[in-house]
Amino acid sequence: MNPLVKKLSPLLALHQGEYLIIDLDFIIRENSSGVQKFADCTQEIVKGRDVRNFFPELVGIEDVMLAIIEGSKDSFQLKSIGRFSKTTNPLYFDIKFIRNPENETSAHSLFIFIEDVTEQITLEQKLVHSSNEKSLLLSALSASKAYIDTVITSMADALLVTTASGNIKTVNRTAQDLFGYSESELIEQPISIIISEPEFLLAEVQEYLLEQGELLRYIETVCQTKIGAKLEIAFSCSATKTDHEEKQDIIYVGRDITERQRTQKRLAAQHGVTRILSESNSWQEAIPKILQGICENLGWELGQFWEPEQRPQTPGNQDLEQGVSEVLRCVETWAKSSLLKTHLSNGNNQIPLPSSVILSDQVWVTHSPQWTNALLKDNQFLGKISALEQLHTAFGVPILDDADILGVMTFWSCELEQPDDNLLRIMAAIGSQLGQFIKRKQAELALHQQQEQTERLLLNILPAEIAKRLKAGADTIAENFTNVTVLFADLVGFTELSTQIAPTELVAILNSIFSQFDQFAQKYGLEKIKTIGDAYMVVGGLPLPQENHAEAIADMALEMQAAMTRFSEEMGKEFRIRIGINTGPVVAGVIGIKKFSYDLWGDTVNVASRMESQGLPGKIQVTTATYKHLQAKYIFTQRGTIALKGKGEMTTYFLVGKRDDLSG
Repeated sequence: MNPLVKKLSPLLALHQGEYLIIDLDFIIRENSSGVQKFADCTQEIVKGRDVRNFFPELVGIEDVMLAIIEGSKDSFQLKSIGRFSKTTNPLYFDIKFIRNPENETSAHSLFIFIEDVTEQITLEQKLVHSSNEKSLLLSALSASKAYIDTVITSMADALLVTTASGNIKTVNRTAQDLFGYSESELIEQPISIIISEPEFLLAEVQEYLLEQGELLRYIETVCQTKIGAKLEIAFSCSATKTDHEEKQDIIYVGRDITERQRTQKRLAAQHGVTRILSESNSWQEAIPKILQGICENLGWELGQFWEPEQRPQTPGNQDLEQGVSEVLRCVETWAKSSLLKTHLSNGNNQIPLPSSVILSDQVWVTHSPQWTNALLKDNQFLGKISALEQLHTAFGVPILDDADILGVMTFWSCELEQPDDNLLRIMAAIGSQLGQFIKRKQAELALHQQQEQTERLLLNILPAEIAKRLKAGADTIAENFTNVTVLFADLVGFTELSTQIAPTELVAILNSIFSQFDQFAQKYGLEKIKTIGDAYMVVGGLPLPQENHAEAIADMALEMQAAMTRFSEEMGKEFRIRIGINTGPVVAGVIGIKKFSYDLWGDTVNVASRMESQGLPGKIQVTTATYKHLQAKYIFTQRGTIALKGKGEMTTYFLVGKRDDLSG
């Protein structure tokens, strides 16, 4: 036995389990043979190794262990450390740290005792689990008691007890007050006396209560009072044994949810309108959906939207039966039944009600919601439809944006409904919401039209690609184009003509000619640059590259000649045109900050202008550069050489036409 271990054997005997002895550097000096099973690794514990390699729980408490070794702390303990493996049961143990009791400073060391507490921990867990189960059981018992207390408390609601077949045996006072019957009027009567659809209710109860023995909560059904008023009632149903074991009574605990249902339907209508408005691009698209959504949510049979044909005068003492109804027209109708739809097809879809109850007029004049039940006076109208389709109640709301009234919505019901201020308030809010939507869409439409007009004006000044770049924020636009074709055209004798005819006629003629030229430019994908007096300039190959720019210019030039011939025949006057064309590099860009324009610069432009100015009337003069681009597909005659200022002698050609047979 190691002398140190032998010397300290009394201490070791005081502590059960296994042990380790470490020094100030946490190096293992001694260990018991059984300590291996507590290690957190498969490596064998050997002397001379760091104890933390085998017990990672010691990482982070080095200061505590040093304090015990140096005597500033007596002991320390880690409890309930677990080791878990997929193949073995969990292992739990405690670790206790004790300083070497010897006084020699050279013997500074720490004793680590490890005790297996697996059995103790397992027992504690079982006790906790058992305690939890008891708590859950007590909780369930408490919940059951709370439920019974709730049922008892609910006796303040309507209570009915019936036989399994549905005959009433017992009612409480609340049920009598709710349905308007005395106890004697209800006892031994079938439950159908108060429930509109007893077959549905009894079928639900039979299935859940008599067959499955479950509590059936919140069966929502329509009931009626003694005077015929409709109520929405939510029933909780349960079964109870009678004196005869084979029979059961059914307990109904009912709560009046009529107002809650009405509120939900009205909120649903309001939310539906909001959703429709968010998804609609225009009020014309939204109105039909809104009328249908409101009618279906509220359970009303008919909805209409009215708008003015012209702005009415201030009402003052104006008679509602005269003048006002003439300015309103029904532009949209939704009807629940096909019969109503049939009788609404009379021109402007207005229901032929008496003028005294023209609801839309009343709403329009007062700018406020209106309610009426006076719909049974028009015998001619009522005779056209069955009793089930007769309209008894109506209300209307204005479509308002601030103080402006934009239209009226009216809604009609076959039920005799009492005036409902809450419904009118909600519908007035919907009317204001719709009014704001209409005004916003009108403003958006006006803005869109203004933007389109501005866009058209901008595109009349600049090429589309250049306009797009300017709108994107480009400050300066100037580009080199290595190969484009430029055309200049001038109307021969137009200056002299201007002294012979009225200015308006002159401008009309010029506009007619140049408008035709603009159509040719658009047809061939060319860019009109400008007109100066009776001169016209167009270019091919910019701002977007175009491989056949020379051919496109040539085709346009030939069409311009043909157009002038037709124009002369139509006007009875001779109009001729002089055209010059050149091909080469140019610089293009936007100049100016006021009345800015897109223009071209360079020798190619100057030469093209000289080709026009030194050309012949009725001819298309082109340079050698243009001729080389077109000679394979077009017919030319050589003019010869002409002197150009600053350029000297230059050979030019006249474009005559397009080759019909390129293979010949």
